[in-house]
This record gives sequence, structure tokens and C-alpha cells, in this order.
Amino acid sequence: MPTGAPMKQNVHSKMRAAGSLLFAAALVNGLPSTVPLHLREGFWLGDFAIGPQKFSLTIDTGSFAILVKQGLYKPSQTSQQTNLSEFIQFNGASKDGVAPASEVVQFVRDDVKFAGMTVHNFLVGNITLGDDLPGDGVGGFSPPSSEDDDPSSGESPGQGLVETFCQEGQLSPCEFGLALGKEGQGSLIFGEMDKSKISGDVTVLPAMKTDAWTVANATEADSPLLIVDGKPFSHILATFDNGTPNLIGPLDQVLEIFKSVGYNVTQQTNDGITVALGTYDCARTPARFGFSFPPSNKVHYIDLAANELNRTADGRTCTANVLGTSTVPAPQWSIGQTWFQGRYVQHNLDNNTLSFANLA
Repeated sequence: MPTGAPMKQNVHSKMRAAGSLLFAAALVNGLPSTVPLHLREGFWLGDFAIGPQKFSLTIDTGSFAILVKQGLYKPSQTSQQTNLSEFIQFNGASKDGVAPASEVVQFVRDDVKFAGMTVHNFLVGNITLGDDLPGDGVGGFSPPSSEDDDPSSGESPGQGLVETFCQEGQLSPCEFGLALGKEGQGSLIFGEMDKSKISGDVTVLPAMKTDAWTVANATEADSPLLIVDGKPFSHILATFDNGTPNLIGPLDQVLEIFKSVGYNVTQQTNDGITVALGTYDCARTPARFGFSFPPSNKVHYIDLAANELNRTADGRTCTANVLGTSTVPAPQWSIGQTWFQGRYVQHNLDNNTLSFANLA
């Protein structure tokens, strides 16, 4: 799935409360405090209505758009055609993160309903030609695009659904959280972080204002560190993207890591894109992958149960939940939903921050 700056590439370069207080704010603004999500084939899906039709879309913090995959969207009395179109390329569109997807999108305007609230005349991407996507398409929750809207350009404006909720006064404060459990249970929570659902300290990080939920740092020394088996590997440009099923990084760096931890490499090239996964004997202790966020030295590892992507039928060979791809330049890394498991991750569009803590 799309994964913000590192993983979603577009020909137009578009990457594009606690307790009763939260409950009261949600009621006033018409949005429920908690929206249940459903885990299917490695992706978290939410229930949307577009016009009279219902869709199960991947909740994706790496994309801003609402996209319906090829053949599913049917024009109705509420829809209006536009002259806006786009070609979008995704990586990580399969459970193992390997499969890419290319989509030709024609935008229409239609009514979009999510969590009981309707936005009228919202831009919806109707995929007219493209590869398969999880669920019925994509429900984007990234920050807005950095590009200026130019109606004469024929390109889609980069405003997302959450931003629209906020601008219309339906959501305040303008933030939401993802609480994704380890047992296939997850929820999207509107408003401030619900501290009744967390345990331990809350880590707060500055984030980019546009395009993706990417950690913003003034210097390389302040940037996140990728940690492998307790040892710092390198500083990275980290994008938080639950729409990606695993950790995804630059091919050369991932190959170097696999070699250093004694993993075998499974590598393939299709249409000029090379991807690599690491395999190991399931009887051995797997390598641990995590991140630290200076000035703190605390390492936030992937949960052990989520560290394994899959294993062979005989149970002897395991595949790590880390993918290297030639489409990602160093130092970019995408922190996908395998890391989200067991955590509450808060996205704040008012203050441009990311926060996270362990689920209680």
C-alpha cells in the first residue's frame, strides 16, 4: 500500500481525549469517539459510503485520497464528473509488501460518509485501469499535499477527508489516533489521545506539515535511528504509515542488514523494480528491528509476534517482516503497520506532531 514519501510515488509528486472530554467533543461535532477497524490480509479496513454504495477501504496514513478500485464505483444521482485525473504508483500493495500497484484514476465528486458524518461533493478517485488493491480501495488519512491547487492543471487537489472534517468544524481538535492491537482488533479514535487506552510514557515527535506523517528533524543527529539487535544501524528519514504491511527501506541498506544478521535473501525484479526479503531458520532467535528517537535512547521494537511475516508449511523457514526495495532512496524508511501493532499512534494536524505509546 501507499506509504507516504518513501513508498508512494506519483507522476505529479503527490505524497499526498481522554475519557469524558473526548466523548463530549465527539458528540458535539457529530463524530463517534471510536470507529472499529477490521484486519484483513495484513491491512486495516474501515466502512465508508460513497453516494449510495458501501465500501470497505484500507485506512491509510500514507495517502490523502479516497480511491475505489477498478470496476467497483458506479455513478449515481449524487456524483459529478470532473476533468481531474492522475496516475499513481504504489508499493506494498500485498500482504507481504512485495506487490506494486499502478492505478489510472479519474476523479469524481460525490458524497462520502465515514463514522456517521457526510462530506458532500468530495473528490473521489475512481480507478479506471489498475492493479489489485486490498479491500475495495484506499481511505487516505495523511496530511494534505504540499502542492498548490490549480484547477487548470487537470490534477487532483491534495486535501484529505480528515482535513475536510476539521475545516468544516466537524472535528476539533484536528487529530485522530490509531489503536491497533496484537490480536486483530483495532480502532480509529477521533480527537485527543484517549489515555485510558495506553500504558507507560508517551513519545511526541515533530512531523511534516504536508504530504506524509514524516518525522521532522532539524539535523541528522536529531533524526530517528534504526536499531538492529540493540545496535544503531543508521539515522533515517522515518515516515509512519499504517497502510504498509511491514518495514520498508532502501534495497542496499536492507541487504546489508540481512547479511549482518545472517539471513538468507530472496530477491526478485519485475518491471525494473527490485525487492528483497530475508529468510532464516525458524529455530533460531530472529533479529529484532526497532527505532529510537533522539534525544531519547529508548528503543521501540517491533513486537516479537509481528516480527515474522510468514513461515513455510513445514515450519522450518521464516520470513522477516522487513522489505528492501529499489524504489526507496536512502535515508528514507517507512514504518509500517507491523510496528504499529500493540501501540496507540496519535496524528495531530493542528500542531503537526506524531505521538505514540503502548496500548494498555
